[in-house]
Amino acid sequence: MSYGGRRSGMDLSESFQNFLDGAAKLVAGLGGLATLGSAGFLIFLCFRFGGNAADFRLADAQANIDTLQKVLTVGVIALSIGTAYMWWGFEMLGPVQLIVAAVLFCAPMYLPSITGTPSGNALTASNNAMGALQTGGIIMAVFAVLAIAGDVVQRVNQRVKKGTKADQLKYGKGIKEEAGTQNVFMGKCWQLPFCRKFVREKCPIYHAKTTCWKELVGCMCEEAVIRNAMENKPIPKDALLAANMIPRNNKLTEPQKKERCRNCVIYNEHQRHKYKLSMPGVLVSFVLVYVLFHGPLIAAINGLVMAVNKGMRHLTLEAGPGGKAFEAPAFFTETLLMVFFIIGLTYAMKTLEYLIFRAKL
Repeated sequence: MSYGGRRSGMDLSESFQNFLDGAAKLVAGLGGLATLGSAGFLIFLCFRFGGNAADFRLADAQANIDTLQKVLTVGVIALSIGTAYMWWGFEMLGPVQLIVAAVLFCAPMYLPSITGTPSGNALTASNNAMGALQTGGIIMAVFAVLAIAGDVVQRVNQRVKKGTKADQLKYGKGIKEEAGTQNVFMGKCWQLPFCRKFVREKCPIYHAKTTCWKELVGCMCEEAVIRNAMENKPIPKDALLAANMIPRNNKLTEPQKKERCRNCVIYNEHQRHKYKLSMPGVLVSFVLVYVLFHGPLIAAINGLVMAVNKGMRHLTLEAGPGGKAFEAPAFFTETLLMVFFIIGLTYAMKTLEYLIFRAKL
């Protein structure tokens, strides 16, 4: 009876998961259609107004723009949430959402060069249409930044809590932390929770006060260490004498011995400590750069925006070199700087994770 109850619960959970997957696809699909449709109509209106057409009423045009803006807002929210659920954990999720957000937000930078410069009521309507596109871009950028930040937090939390358990180890798989042992932060191998007490008491590395990853030999990889412990072979208490009893495996090369360390559960626990030590340094470094170099960074962002605008004017062959360049508002440059920093922090964390847990430096 209990087995049937568990089975029923599993079926219910699986059905609910399938429902969520289907709902996410539906929401993302409808959101994508709403986003494409409303953004397309708004861009069409920009072309319509760019011809300085006088055969329209501003009130009617504004009503259409307001409706399209509402559809675009709902569309980008649905698209952002749906894609985030479907592709959570996919590294390019946040950057792709940011690219779509940038295309929408930067509409005033490139659309006037393509549609022409309107005047009168057409200018007002065109600005309102491009403002609606910008609003959609801001909303999607917020969701993209949240997705990137959430991915960083999840990765950091996983590594800090699980460490080596997040990887598939070749040596020491399935081993458990020893009961009653200490876990010294950045400690030596025999101060970590996976060191077995009966081996440690007969381990020359312990009595020599060194580490297995320094000597490239240890209780998780070298048969001689375990055999000596099981045979209760006496080890001198003097560190220098104990160091002379550390077994040396001359059948393996140094790179092969280092590879054993990279796959050792004790060494990888040590790597987890290194990650916890290095992570705050990366975070503090980014904060200090943001605070100390805020002015030059904002100037660089403005220069980048102006360069992009100049390039768009050149590509679209806009007449008149004296045309007014797009001036990015302070809110936009500050938001763009924060986005760059979040992206930079994300990939800095990924690099740190790679160096410590993959390259095992």
